[in-house]
Amino acid sequence: MIETGDLGTTAVLLIGLVAILAGSLGSAMGIGGGLILVPVLISIFSIDTEHARAASLIAVSVTSVGGSLVYLREGSVDAETGAFLQAPTAVGAIVGAFIGSSLDPNIVRVLFSALLLAVAVRLVMLARAEARGAGEHVNPFLNRHKWLVASVGCLVGGIVSSLLGVGGGILFVPLLGLVLNKSARVSAATSTYLIGLTGAASALIYVRKLTQSGPDETLVALAIPTAIGVFIGSQIGARISRRIAGPAIRYAFSGLMVANAGLLMWKVIHG
Repeated sequence: MIETGDLGTTAVLLIGLVAILAGSLGSAMGIGGGLILVPVLISIFSIDTEHARAASLIAVSVTSVGGSLVYLREGSVDAETGAFLQAPTAVGAIVGAFIGSSLDPNIVRVLFSALLLAVAVRLVMLARAEARGAGEHVNPFLNRHKWLVASVGCLVGGIVSSLLGVGGGILFVPLLGLVLNKSARVSAATSTYLIGLTGAASALIYVRKLTQSGPDETLVALAIPTAIGVFIGSQIGARISRRIAGPAIRYAFSGLMVANAGLLMWKVIHG
């Protein structure tokens, strides 16, 4: 295990490589790279929850910038929808950051593990439905009040993303697709645009807390490789998403989620 205050060159390089993988998969699916990054930083590199969460949120903001540049150039982002959902997303991110600052790290890890398993199950279900060519049933209530549901969903997504240090795309993508009837490509692109708001708003709060007593060298050592790695990965992911079948990406991501949930629970049990 690598201690928080002793990040050597090898550890920084390995974190950068993990960040590239996280950014690639996150950008390809529009859900940010935090679902991979945070569990790996905590369980493998022994980074404390606060620093892992802050570094991930900084990286999530970079993912949004990097991926959005590609998606905006090709016209995949629904800017009108993104503009409408910005306010509830940002408010949720700020609320989540204040809640997360006071929670016990082990509670955050357990919540994160549960989220990862839920995402894994959901992705497998979507992959199977997509492989069969089956559509999903949409509740009539969602059609009548879709903008209200989307706004509340983005508020909740902002809270979850900030609380756990992830991008919020795990809720944004389904909301855009199932509630607002956006295509998979537009959902991923617009979600990538939105997660920059949650990442930036909540990262500022966490960084301020960590640097209250002066500069935080650990945060700097984490933020640089994760931000650079995720930016590179986000550029790759936004491009490969056009070439790889949706079910294949979802199955691969599901496997990673289950593995990461196991690593986090091992960390909770064994410390």
